Amino acid sequence: MRAAYFRELRPYSEGEVRAELAVCIDEARAVIDTLMNCGIARYHTGDERDEEEAIKADGAGMAHRYQFRYVGIVVALGHVIICYPKYLRSSDRPENQMRQVLSVIRRMGQEGKLLDPQDGGRRSDQLALMVRLLLLYDEYGMYSNFEETRVPNGPGVIDWQRTIDMETPVISSGTPIYLDLWTRKTRRNEYDLVTRLHWAILSECSRFLTDSGLSVLLSIGTVELTDESPTDIGEPEYLLWVIDRERAGQFVTWKQDVLDLMRAYLSERGADADRGRVLRLGTTSYYHAWEVACKAAFGDLLGHRLRELPIALANGWHERRSETLLQIIPRPLWKRAQDMGDAGDVDTLIPDTIAFAETDGRSLFCIYDAKYYALNERGKIKGQPGVESITKQFLYQSAYQGFVEDHGFDGVVNTFLVPTENDEPKLLARVSFPGVMSGATGASEKFSDHIDVWALPAHEVFDCYLRRRKLDPTICASLLRQFNEGSM
Repeated sequence: MRAAYFRELRPYSEGEVRAELAVCIDEARAVIDTLMNCGIARYHTGDERDEEEAIKADGAGMAHRYQFRYVGIVVALGHVIICYPKYLRSSDRPENQMRQVLSVIRRMGQEGKLLDPQDGGRRSDQLALMVRLLLLYDEYGMYSNFEETRVPNGPGVIDWQRTIDMETPVISSGTPIYLDLWTRKTRRNEYDLVTRLHWAILSECSRFLTDSGLSVLLSIGTVELTDESPTDIGEPEYLLWVIDRERAGQFVTWKQDVLDLMRAYLSERGADADRGRVLRLGTTSYYHAWEVACKAAFGDLLGHRLRELPIALANGWHERRSETLLQIIPRPLWKRAQDMGDAGDVDTLIPDTIAFAETDGRSLFCIYDAKYYALNERGKIKGQPGVESITKQFLYQSAYQGFVEDHGFDGVVNTFLVPTENDEPKLLARVSFPGVMSGATGASEKFSDHIDVWALPAHEVFDCYLRRRKLDPTICASLLRQFNEGSM
């Protein structure tokens, strides 16, 4: 089965979709309609206002009507569709990059950080179930139960209690001697119904991924354990009853997960379900993955309590040492007219990432905001953060003004972070707000009167998230070096 590749949010014409799918126009329209019904594809109007979704494509005209608002894998009407992130521009089939993208999606799904697609049609989590089952098998092996047998004079461990109860000893010099010993042996029950069902489901999942060409992309090896299918073992209602009975007495966490996944798999009728469903492994909110990855890469301190920070707290801050860096941000204060009392707490500013850094003997307070944008690198700047994002970024440093000054930071780094497929970080632009945010907070020169826009190697940032490590120090140094030079 051939995979068709589409870039996230790039406008496509109906003819381009048909050519990539390699089908007739009627089949292409059917696939497009199916994807639009479940929120994966949408019409491109040209006046999208959502900053996180807006993207311009050179040469896009009225015929370029469709966008794929999705990153990941989709199987629709028998077609495998790969939607890759919008920052990947140099290749029409970025297989290597997609392996990392899918690893990020899987990890975020396991951690409960993945925002689900906003779908309205027939869709299924079956593909995600298949992948999860195969990964659990790779990590823990076969689901199996063990049965214990006792036999006289066997090769197992002696069961002294049963030997004493069942055998008559010979007394020699006052000491009992047992001529026959009962032994206990534990062996895997390979004929257990749940084990057979696990074999059948794993084999069926593996065959589906192999036939669709997804096993290589997902880095999942072939699993061929049996020729049986779940339907060969029993009717779905009976198998669900067997799983529920097994689940009631199972207390091993990974086995509980396997049973739950097998139940969900059978409930959706397995890999042989009707062709009209849409199977997917991905998200319409990949921008959230970029935000989470940047937090991991820079070692976000926003949720840390003040007493846990790698600095000595100044006088006046000890009383607030149990608060986090987020909690010390002031909140808007509303009061009702005519002195009717406080209107209560309201939401406040929430930065993406706060970090501390040192360069050339200077301590810096860094405010990073992850923006999943695809800025152009030449000519007039397009696709940049809007005025709301800019003003909020300046307000973040204003909110931390007292903390920065009291703790002797030498400067504030204020930066937007956007992803790029390139291997090196690059300063793309700088934005200021003359006449509105001049002098930033009106305080000392340590506070920034501009915001830099840096393009960071996406593969490096996402690798930090996957491996739970910090960003390469040379990349961090690049961001801070520009701060020291003070010019573009």
